[in-house]
This record gives sequence, structure tokens and C-alpha cells, in this order.
Amino acid sequence: MLRDLEAWRTGAESLPDALLLLREAERLVTSDALSVSTWHAFLDVTREPEFLQALPGDEARRRWADAAIAAVRRTGFTLEDLLDQRVGEHPDRTWLRESPLIGGKAWSYARVRAKARAYAAAFLAAAPAPRMALLTPNNPRGVFCDLACLLHGILVTPLSPLTDSETLAWICDILDINIIVTGGADQAALAATVCERAADGIVHFSLEDEPPPACAARSLEEYCATLARAGIDAALAAQPRFDLDEVATVMFTSGSTGRPKGVEFSLCNLVSKRFARAAALPAVGRDEVMLCYLPLYHTFGRYLELLGSMFWGGEYVFVGNNSRATLLALLQQVEPTGLISIPLRWTEIRESCLAHQDESSSGSLRDEDFRAITGRRLRWGLSAAGYLDPRVFRFFQRYGVELCSGFGMTEATGGITMTPPGGYRDDSVGVPLPGVDVRLTEQGEMQISGPYVASYLDQDTRPGDGSWLATGDLFRRHEDGHLEIVDRIKDIYKNARGQTVAPRRVEQRFVEVPGIRRVFL
Repeated sequence: MLRDLEAWRTGAESLPDALLLLREAERLVTSDALSVSTWHAFLDVTREPEFLQALPGDEARRRWADAAIAAVRRTGFTLEDLLDQRVGEHPDRTWLRESPLIGGKAWSYARVRAKARAYAAAFLAAAPAPRMALLTPNNPRGVFCDLACLLHGILVTPLSPLTDSETLAWICDILDINIIVTGGADQAALAATVCERAADGIVHFSLEDEPPPACAARSLEEYCATLARAGIDAALAAQPRFDLDEVATVMFTSGSTGRPKGVEFSLCNLVSKRFARAAALPAVGRDEVMLCYLPLYHTFGRYLELLGSMFWGGEYVFVGNNSRATLLALLQQVEPTGLISIPLRWTEIRESCLAHQDESSSGSLRDEDFRAITGRRLRWGLSAAGYLDPRVFRFFQRYGVELCSGFGMTEATGGITMTPPGGYRDDSVGVPLPGVDVRLTEQGEMQISGPYVASYLDQDTRPGDGSWLATGDLFRRHEDGHLEIVDRIKDIYKNARGQTVAPRRVEQRFVEVPGIRRVFL
């Protein structure tokens, strides 16, 4: 197998048959015949679009995802291994870039890893057995914090910057949080209130160079500057990493009533999802540039955009201000290859294209008019978290953008279904992604199980262990395997910023307000 992998890695003139290589991997993955390094090479080489597109069809790529996930499990392949591979391949390639509208500062893969290591060492020095809550708008320093924890065995929960003090205090209590990192004045004031009330001490770091004077936060950058390189290396060498099935991070979903629901993710959830999504998007991974505005405390922003860009060796560009005008301006400046967005934004981009058109004699939109709005390189996209008119999907596909429909939830580490590239059908949310088992009850409710289906906080069993998780949504399955949403049991939706809104919870805040009889959101 090593010889075949090397041929694929170097792009030999005569490449080994991809299906035969897959069959060999399927045969050997349950044995001890190959070393850990060989399996890691298999994961690295075969994730590339050239290999995935050489496999004969979707079913073969599903088999590849299963084999890759089995190799992940067999070798204990983690996000740290994944990033080490990228740094080894292209240390100076840009991974993170701030919005060009605020200067466009860039961080290479090697610099991101170095910053994450320094932040992790700071957390380990600041608190015994650190467990961190992260409250910050999307920005590079927030990413360094998140990666510091995910890569180095520190539990982390990324939270909405709009979290209220009562919820933050409750989360800190149930997760035994002893470090809070904030990214702005409002979040710093909120954290300061919680830290003051905490029975046990909570260390408060600020991502700003000069923390707000009203709170007792330390500057994380200043604290890191006191750490010697040798001390960082020693601290991280001594720090145990999470096992694949150990809880590494917790995210909270907005419940329709009461407190948010905690969802526990293992490294197996996070890593296996990347290989499953790659199998579903076999053409993605060539010089990818992703324009990103979805919140990094939500699964699609954190996992598909951030960890996805790392998996594909691509570039993640922060939008910053996520208004319609900003997004349209950055589409033209950044010229992304991929965009993940909510339906409203796709509709707005289409409207802008139509408004910009310079009609030909046939009255049709010309390709150059379309590309004047979207940029020259946009070739794929995903619309989820709501209904998008089929005409919008067809519009983008007509101009060479493979816009896919999908359905997902936090508990599935993001997506559950997606329309296959080139296989879109109206009103469908697609077919199940590789790596997830999907069944419908007699009522039509979707239930899911698999290696990237997470568990709820303090749940005894995990869906990946043979149990099933109910999604709360009703579906109809068509003869071709495509799934269509019939009804949503829950009423939660996302606003124009991609933030989850729980209507009933908001409505209940107005129940006792004088002069208001009823609120409908």
C-alpha cells in the first residue's frame, strides 16, 4: 500500500487504481498488518480530490469514508495529527485571514499552530486542569483559543457573545469552568460579574491588548509573552490528550423553553465528520478559499468552515461585519471558491446579480455579470438552516456554482443530509451523508446514529454506540433516496446573521411586561 500511496502523493504519471487501493484498505484496516504512520499517510493522501474523484461513484466514496473513519479509530488520529500534516505539507500557506476591509492580516498554518500552542501553555499555567468558556465574536484570537483546547486536551465551550449572566454562571457551574476568555468590552463585563460571584476562583483572560479597566481580566497576549518557548514545549509535552471517545468540547443549543441544551463532542465526532463531508464533496479541496461569517459557536461555522478549511488545506477569510453590503463587497474582493450561508443571503446574492445584469439581445444574464457579483472563483456552496426556493438553487447551478441543499443539527456535528453535487432536486434536503445511519419512524420522524452523532450533556449512552437520536423533524423519503422535510416539530430558526433564535423563549420574556398582551416572533 505504501508504494501506491506514494504514487498518488507525488502524482505519478501512471496512478494505481483508486478502487483497488480502497479494497486493500478495507481488507487491512481490521488487522495489525500496517503501521500507524502508513494509515496516517492513507488518510492524508486519499482525502485529496484527485483520489476521491477517481473512485467510481458515490457508493465507493461512502465506502472510502467508512474505511477512513475505521483508520481514524484504529490509530487514534486526532485534530492535532491533522494540523501537523498540514503544517508539514505547507507551513507558510495562509490559513486565517482577516477581512480585507480591515487590513486583511494573514496567519499561516505554522503561525496558527504556534499561537494555539502558546495559548494552550498559558491556560495550563493559569489554572490546574483548565476548563475554558470562550465568549468572543469571530476573530483570529478566538480561533487560537479554541484550537489551543481542541488540540491539547483542554475542555472548551464556545458561547454566544450575547449569552446572559445567569446562563453563563449556570454553564460555568455545570462544566466546572475555571477559565473564561472574552473578546470585547461587553463580554468582559459579563464575565467579570460571573467571576465575582463564583465560589471557586475563575481566571479571566481578555483577547484585547488592553483589557477594559472596569474588569480584572488579564491580557492573554501579554501573559503568553512571559512564557519561554522551552516552557511551552515542556508544558504541552506533559499535558495528556483526550482519548478519541472522551468529551473534548461542549456546545449549547437554544432550547424552545428554559435553559440551553448542552451537546458533548468527542474528537472522534469532529475528525470522522471531516472525512464524511469530504466524501460527499469530492471536488472540494483544490486551493480552497472560504468566505466565512457563520458564528464559531455554531456547528457549521466551527466545524464545516473552520475545521473544514483545515482539513482541505484551504484559507478561511473572516467577513467581520456580516451585513449584506459587506458580504457582497467581499465576494468581489476575496473571490472565494466556496460559501456556506443561510437561505436569505443566497437570495440576496441572486437579487444583486439580477440587478447588475447587462442584458444581451436574448434577455439573459451574462456570465460576466454574474461573476462581477460573486467573483471569478466561486464554484460550490451550501444552503441550510431554512427553506430556499428551488429557483435560487437552479440560478447558481446555471452559472457554474454547485449550490447544495442540506439539513443538519448540532447533535450531528453539523450536516445530516445534502443534495449530491450534480444531483440536486427541487425541495429536497438531499440524501444521508456518508458515515451516518438514518431511519424514519412510522410517523416520519428522522432518527440518526453513527460516529459523528454526539450525545447530550451527562447522557449515559452515545448514539454512535448503537442507540438512535430523534431529530424532532418529520421527513418523507422519495424512491430515489432523497429526503424532503414535511414539518418541523421545533420552531427554532436562524436570523440573517446565522444566529439561532428560540421564539418561545423570547416571547416568554414579555409575559409580565405591562401594556403587552401578546408577542409573536
